[in-house]
Amino acid sequence: MTPQDVMTRHARSFAPAVRFLSPHDRARIAQLYALCRTVDDLADTVGGPDVAAQLAKLATALEDGQSHDPLVRKARTLFEGRHAGLMAFRRLVETVAKDTGTTLIVDENALDAYCYGVAGTVGLMVCALFNISPRWHYAAVDLGKAMQLTNICRDVLADAQVGRRYLPATLCPYSPAEIVDAASEPTEVNVNIRFAVGQLLTQADTLYASGRGGLHALPIRLRLAVAAATQMYAGIGGRLRAHGCDPLQGRVRVPTGKKLLLASGGVITAAWPLARTGHGGQNAAT
Repeated sequence: MTPQDVMTRHARSFAPAVRFLSPHDRARIAQLYALCRTVDDLADTVGGPDVAAQLAKLATALEDGQSHDPLVRKARTLFEGRHAGLMAFRRLVETVAKDTGTTLIVDENALDAYCYGVAGTVGLMVCALFNISPRWHYAAVDLGKAMQLTNICRDVLADAQVGRRYLPATLCPYSPAEIVDAASEPTEVNVNIRFAVGQLLTQADTLYASGRGGLHALPIRLRLAVAAATQMYAGIGGRLRAHGCDPLQGRVRVPTGKKLLLASGGVITAAWPLARTGHGGQNAAT
């Protein structure tokens, strides 16, 4: 399966957005997605101490380059001449290495660190690939963290079923087993989960707003792609709110027609500076 096939199959809220990119840039983003997906699948579908050790070894190899691992070679090729991007990928691998078994997030600080490690780093990797000025990296990180918070809110039940609770204990002091039980027999657990999800969705909204603040600094094709993906992800949060912030009713899905409307709205908003000024705005890489 090619990197493009992997992205098309799994990234249903992102793959359509990258069509705004040139074929060359689509291929690079697909390679990046495939790298991250491979690491994530190792943790999710295999897991355990052996995988944790494998990923820790991989993280070291990304730093020193002393490895014939195909994943290391692909990452070093993709980020050739872009050390910051390679180190962001290493941070992602290190974070996922700690997430191969039971996960119980303690508090909001731990959650923020996790979201940065698995998603904020992706924003940094995209910045590296497109030579975006460090001045705007905060916005890319915030968008990544917002999307990860959205995923966490949507997947509370699915995560609990495999022994993971990403809702911080300070907001949701229940075990994964108690969360699973609450899906079939509602209790006060459900009330706390809905409250926690509502809090995290509000936090995600703040991060989305911060991320959108940096869109104007991107090259126009990348700007449109990121704006479309952002709106589609934020739409998941909107659907969750429409369901009372209750993720135990079943995995929320945004209908295809709604996704298109959301993406279109994001594109129109992102293109507004172009309409006002007659050009695509300053490329942050210059």
